[in-house]
Amino acid sequence: MSSESVPVDALTEEQLQANPVWRFRLDAEGEEGVDETHVTPTTADLRLGEYGSFIVSASYKLDNGQELPGAVQVDVLGSKVHCTPVLLVARGKQLDPLEPDIAARLGRITHASDCRPASWRLAVPIAGESAPRRGRIPKSRWFQAIVLLFRLIVLRSARRRQ
Repeated sequence: MSSESVPVDALTEEQLQANPVWRFRLDAEGEEGVDETHVTPTTADLRLGEYGSFIVSASYKLDNGQELPGAVQVDVLGSKVHCTPVLLVARGKQLDPLEPDIAARLGRITHASDCRPASWRLAVPIAGESAPRRGRIPKSRWFQAIVLLFRLIVLRSARRRQ
């Protein structure tokens, strides 16, 4: 396995700070022990008009105003970009910002209240854009599920057209 290739769930805050953009590896790249759950750092800009999936360093703002580091999955599908929050780091612990009990878990870790992740902001902009993209995290679990299902359908259909 390449020393630079790591599973997404093993990315650390330090790695995300050192390399804000990580590209998903492909099974077709043929490296022993590396599959589509692995990412490798890249210095290439995120560009519209291309196709690829990336993990991008981001900051999360909680309801209480506190900011925490993490990452967002950015899927570039030609002229479309889909961003999905995937990783939040609190005191060295890696958490899923969309999990149902995230506010309670963050409250226990940070010893604070109102810890629901409310929004995120990428650490780097997409090439040609003046500012990094940002997004809100819906409060409703049903709405989150519908949005994620829609994104999955769009991703599958875009990959079939390639």
